[in-house]
Amino acid sequence: MRQLQLDIEPQLDARISDFSGPGWGPVVDAVRQLHAGLVSRFYVYGGAGTGKSHLLSAICDSYLELGRPAIKVSLLELLDAPIEAITSLEFYDLVALDDIDAISGVPHWQKAVFHLMNNHEGQLVFSSRVAPIELKLELPDLQSRLTQAVSVKVPNGSSYIDRQALLQSVMTRRGIHFDQQIVDYLLSNGPHQASILLQTLAQLEKMLKGEKTKLSNTTLKQIYALIDEYRQ
Repeated sequence: MRQLQLDIEPQLDARISDFSGPGWGPVVDAVRQLHAGLVSRFYVYGGAGTGKSHLLSAICDSYLELGRPAIKVSLLELLDAPIEAITSLEFYDLVALDDIDAISGVPHWQKAVFHLMNNHEGQLVFSSRVAPIELKLELPDLQSRLTQAVSVKVPNGSSYIDRQALLQSVMTRRGIHFDQQIVDYLLSNGPHQASILLQTLAQLEKMLKGEKTKLSNTTLKQIYALIDEYRQ
């Protein structure tokens, strides 16, 4: 994924298929409307770690696959950068601004985002921990514009089926193969938040290093302990 020439942490690979669980239905429907050009401003919100950043990465990747320029940046990581950096975003078909709530209390960045909304002819996607109406912004015009966006709350991860769909999609794409009892334990006893679930998966992959032989009881205990640690 293309990114600004700034110190922004690379994102995990992501696909829309990661969100095939039923709880994500309204979100995916809105993404389809984005693709069809029926929505120009899209706003997703939900608690920390619920998969918002992963979703924004997936949306951008879906545009890039169609040959359409798209970029995702975190406003939280842009706060210390010159606001002029945001002007380079105007040339993308789709701009995904993660952590829009991070600019609360930062008026000059609120003005910069408002300027982008006024001048960007493509589509904008926002993510936040709170609904648009709950944002604490000093610029009322920006707050008003954000409340006009199509907004959808993302699921909180409590659904086993949603977690299973995410895990299966990511594991298949990355060629990860675990013993089924490990997958079952991860889904039943592991973290519910999408971001931490994927972090746990990455750590398990490192621990097992693609090992496909029968695991010892000692190794299984270590795996379960790691999963339990991430759940806390």
